Amino acid sequence: MKINDEIIVNVEKITPQGEGLCRYGEDKFVIFIKNCLPDEKIKIKITSLNKHFARGEIIELIEPSKKRIKPFCPMYNACGSCQVQICDYDYLIELKKEILFDIFKNEKNLILPIIKSPKTKEYRHKIQFPARETKNSKRVLLGYYKENTHDITNIKFCPIQPEIVNKITEFIRNNYKLGCYQEKNKTGLLKHVVMRISSSDNGILLTFVLNLNEEKFKTVKNHISDFAEKIKDEFKDIKGFFVNFNDKNTNNILGNKTIKILGDDFILQKLGDKIFKIGAVSFFQVNPWITEELFKVVKENIKNNSTILDAYGGVGAIGIFASDKARKITLVEENQNATKMAKENYELNNFKNYEIFSDDAKKRFKIFKDEKRTFDYAILDPPRSGVEKEGLEDIASISKNIIYVSCNPITLKRDMEHLKTLGFEPQFIQGVDLFPYTYHIENVILFKKEQK
Repeated sequence: MKINDEIIVNVEKITPQGEGLCRYGEDKFVIFIKNCLPDEKIKIKITSLNKHFARGEIIELIEPSKKRIKPFCPMYNACGSCQVQICDYDYLIELKKEILFDIFKNEKNLILPIIKSPKTKEYRHKIQFPARETKNSKRVLLGYYKENTHDITNIKFCPIQPEIVNKITEFIRNNYKLGCYQEKNKTGLLKHVVMRISSSDNGILLTFVLNLNEEKFKTVKNHISDFAEKIKDEFKDIKGFFVNFNDKNTNNILGNKTIKILGDDFILQKLGDKIFKIGAVSFFQVNPWITEELFKVVKENIKNNSTILDAYGGVGAIGIFASDKARKITLVEENQNATKMAKENYELNNFKNYEIFSDDAKKRFKIFKDEKRTFDYAILDPPRSGVEKEGLEDIASISKNIIYVSCNPITLKRDMEHLKTLGFEPQFIQGVDLFPYTYHIENVILFKKEQK
C-alpha cells in the first residue's frame, strides 16, 4: 500500500473519534475514513500511511448505507465542527451506543440507553469563533477552523447555534475595524469572539479576546468601548460586553484576565427549580436543553441528608442542582472568577451550608485526606484529560461513593480501571447526548466502594 493508492473497502464500525474503521488485505490492515457509516462499501484514496494504520478519503460511494442522508448544514464539508450529519439523529444515537459498547467492553451490561437531547438544532449556547482577516481586503473572518488546519471557515449560518449568533457575527464582520490576529507573525488585535447565551431569557455575554495585555489595552480602550456601545444598541439581548487579554502564543483561547467594558456581569440560566449566574468566561455546559437531564442523573443517585464534595465545580451548578439532597456541600474549583460566582449562586438558591475552596483539585484532595475529612458523595466533573492517578487515590480515601461526570469516555474508561484497583465498582454507565451531530458523548458513572 502506498500514498494515493485507490482501493475498495467495507466500513466495519465508527470509532470514538467519529471515523469509519475499515480493514484491508489478508493482514486486515486498519484504515480510518471520515464521513462514512457502518456497512458502506466505498472506494477510497490513501492519504497518509504508517506501519500501524492508514487514513484515506472517499472518492466513490459504491454501496451507501440506507441510513445515509444529505447533511442539513450547507457548510458541513467545509467546516468540520459537526462530525456526523450524514445520518438521522436516532441512528446517530445508535452509533454512539455502539461506541460506548466498544469502549466499555467488559461493562456492557451496565450501559443504559443514551438520553437524547430534546433539541438537536440551535442547542449550542457557548460559541468561540477565532477571528482572522483576508490578506488584501482586510475583510473580517469569523468561524470554526477547518479540520486539522488553522484556516477559518467563515460561518455566516450555523444551524446548531441560535439564530442571533449569525446576526451578531455578521454585524462584527461589517462594523469592526481594528484588525484581527495574524497567526503567522503574531500581530493584530482580535483573536477570538466568545458568546455565552442563556436559554432562559436569551441574554448574551459577548467577549472579545485581544492580542495584548491590560497595560497596552489603554491605547485601544476608547475604540473598543465605542464598538461595545454600538453593538449593544443594535442587539438588546447583549447584556454585557467584556475584553479578555491573551497575548501569549498558545492554543488556549482565553488569557487569565477578563474585564467588563459595559453592561451586566452575568446572565441567568434556569434549570429545573434552580437558577444560576453565569459569567462571560465561566464553565457551564453548552447545551442547556439536556443539561437538566444530566444533572438529574447525578441528583437521583444521592441519598438525602448527604455531605457532598463538588470537585471541578465551576459556578457550583451540579452541586446546587442536587442541593435538595445535601446536608452540606464543599466546592473545589481553581478558577477564582467561577468560585466568586458559585458563592453568589449558593446565596441565590438559598442554600446556606456550603464552603468553597479556590484551589487545584488534586492538591485539595490530598489536604482533605491528610485532615481525615470524609464525604458521603464526591462528584467529579474534570476536564477531558480526566483525573490524575494521585487524585483518584486521594478521592478513594475520602468518599465511598463517587459520581463521575465525563465528556471523554476514553479517559473515563482509564480512570474507571484505576478506581477498580482501589476497591470501587461502577453501578451504571449513563450516556447523555449533550452534543448532537458530533461524536462526543457525555457520561455519568456511579462508583461504590465494595464492602469487605
